[in-house]
Parts: sequence; C-alpha cells; structure tokens
Amino acid sequence: SRGLGDVYKRQYKCNYIIIRPMKSRKDEDMVATFKDIYDELKAKGHEPSLHVLDNECSKAVKNYITSEETKIQLVEPHNHRVNAAEPAVKCVKYHTIASLATMDPNCPIQLWCRFLPQVEITLNILRTSREDGTKSAYEAFHGEPFDWNKTPLAPVGTKGLAFKAPSDRAAWQPHATDVWYIGPAPMHYRLMNFLTQLIYFFSINAQ
Repeated sequence: SRGLGDVYKRQYKCNYIIIRPMKSRKDEDMVATFKDIYDELKAKGHEPSLHVLDNECSKAVKNYITSEETKIQLVEPHNHRVNAAEPAVKCVKYHTIASLATMDPNCPIQLWCRFLPQVEITLNILRTSREDGTKSAYEAFHGEPFDWNKTPLAPVGTKGLAFKAPSDRAAWQPHATDVWYIGPAPMHYRLMNFLTQLIYFFSINAQ
C-alpha cells in the first residue's frame, strides 16, 4: 500500500508548521485535510489571508481555499525557493526521520502517523517565532509555552509497561502489559498515549 501522505502548512508570522496525515491525493481527502488545518488556524486566532501554492494544487483545494475568503498566489513551476512552504517540508521530513531513528526496533514503522502530533510539538518548540524572537513557534501559535510538567513527553516508539489494575487482571496474571509510546495526552494531566501490541496486531489481522 502507498501508506499515508503528508500535508504541511506553515503559519508564516508564527513560523509554526502544522502537520497532518492524508490518506491519498484524492480531492475529497485533500479538501478534508485542508479543512482540518483551517479549523485549527481559526481556533487559535490565526485565520489566513493569503495562501501560497504551487501549480500542482488541485482545483477542488483551490475552490475550498477561496470559499474561506483566502487569497491564492501561485508560484512559478520548478522553483522551490519561491515557495516558503518547501523548506518547511524538508524540515518536517528531517525531524520525522530523526524521531523514528530512536524508536524501539520492534515497534512497527506503520505507526508513524500516530507519532505526528508529537513530531509537530517538538519541531515547533525548536523553531523561533518571526514576530518575537524570544518565543518559540509553539508559544507564538498557541499563546502559551509548552508545559512540560502538565504534558510530559518521551521518545516516540519507546517500549514500556502499562500497569493493569487488580480488577482488570487474573490472580496470577502479570501486573503490566507491553506497550509502545505514541505521543502525549494533552487533555489529561501528566498522562501519555500508549498502544498495546495486542491492539496493534488485532487491528492488522482485522484488516
């Protein structure tokens, strides 16, 4: 299978890069991804006024962007330097590769799309805002710095053990289950998201 594609969009003033997985390059999938990105930009108070695109952009995506009352500017073909998003794409690729290089050898590479939320967070913590050089791109976009105490992070794909409460296990059953760390749980205090090997292999067999 071709796997998932990526869509990257950079909020220029904040220098923030939004990363989203995309199932395919079909019009409906591309429009749905762009809608998700635009919804987040609006929710954070960064409604775009100009969208720079290359000539490969589909008509459906152009129609969606114009429906959001955003101006479109097409760059010349075969010249990546004039599109500011191209260096961002390279930056995301390198940061993702570096993140995958540290994961447990037995962690399935197919889980890479589950890692993207953390890749986005850590990448933008390292980037600097264009408007205020004392702030990270993450802080400029979200309006506050990343809270490491509230939302701890670990290397993606790290193997761990998840505790099983006595009510969820038999008398002689192990007290923990093997898991892989896939990212933070921002809606919960000091918790992380894990995926058990049982759930992963079950979902593969079900497909």
